[in-house]
Amino acid sequence: MSTFKPRTVASRILVVGLVALATSGCARAATAEVEFEQGPCRLVEPDVLEVRADVLERLGFRTVERAKVRARAEGFGALEFAADASYAVRVPVSAFVERVHVVVGERVEPGDPLLTVRSSEIARLRAEVRRLRAEAAAERDAVERFERLVTGGAASTRELVEARARLNALTAEIAGLREILSSVQAEMSGHDRLTIRASAGGQVLARNVEPGERIDPDDERGAVVIGDGEQLVVHASFPERYAPSLSRGASCWYSIPALGPTRFAGTLTQVSLAVDSETRTASALCRSDQPSTDLRARMVARVEVEIGDDGALLVPRDVVLLRRDRFVAFVRVGEDRVERRELELGARIGANIQILSGLSAGESVVEHGAVLLDGELDRLL
Repeated sequence: MSTFKPRTVASRILVVGLVALATSGCARAATAEVEFEQGPCRLVEPDVLEVRADVLERLGFRTVERAKVRARAEGFGALEFAADASYAVRVPVSAFVERVHVVVGERVEPGDPLLTVRSSEIARLRAEVRRLRAEAAAERDAVERFERLVTGGAASTRELVEARARLNALTAEIAGLREILSSVQAEMSGHDRLTIRASAGGQVLARNVEPGERIDPDDERGAVVIGDGEQLVVHASFPERYAPSLSRGASCWYSIPALGPTRFAGTLTQVSLAVDSETRTASALCRSDQPSTDLRARMVARVEVEIGDDGALLVPRDVVLLRRDRFVAFVRVGEDRVERRELELGARIGANIQILSGLSAGESVVEHGAVLLDGELDRLL
């Protein structure tokens, strides 16, 4: 009995030690598993993170709000003639230029001669009108004769009706040819010569023909270009982020670097609804009501346009992250969850950025710590 008790005690001590060791190992393993599960973030679903409470407290959040903003978009362009300020004079028939009556820079009034040309087509039309006039005169005499004969019973009514029909046809044909001649500014006098005249006043901007040249109605440039040098607009291009904010009727200003700091105030008269696929710019026309004799077409201009929105969504710039070719922000979507969401940006207004899509008013976005969340999400993905 005395030798059995010590062995029993030793066995008990050994068993207790093994149990303690095993328990200690399990505790460490359990602790390691808990620490792994309770990392700073846990991926819940694609682009959504569950953030540990103590980490969440260190993040800075900002509520997305609507605000009335007024800013200015900047673009560059060149002066060009307004759509109603210039026109190209084209010769209506194939012809040879006999004389040019104007020079570039000359002022012309409506009706002033610009060109004198010679055309066989004009000669043919005039000859045809003279021939038809002679036939119509003879037919008119025939109608008067048949009217007397019908009254006296010497001719039938049918012959009178036929004569009147032939006269009416000739009259209509003459009227059609005269209308053609009138449309090309050709009078009946003369043979093959035609004088082209100005239809509206202005300044001769270009003269594209010389005496002796042959010209055709389908010449794209026009024989002479006439315009009003005081009616100029700026065709400007703006970065595509401003495209949604550009609107017809908005105030605009432009300056010409070659002329110094003078600014011309105007209004946007036209805004393109498409963005250029190569330059990624939106175009608009700025027209000023301040004429100046110093301005010239094709001068380079710097343009500013007032843009604004009574209910624009604004967030600080720190909220927005650039990922390759897209912009994102982290939005709080639960008590301890944030979502990485793609954004469409508008204008940059001071320290803020306008949000066109991706966020709604009242949502909470991460302002401080978004970069760390972005890296953690990429690691977990």
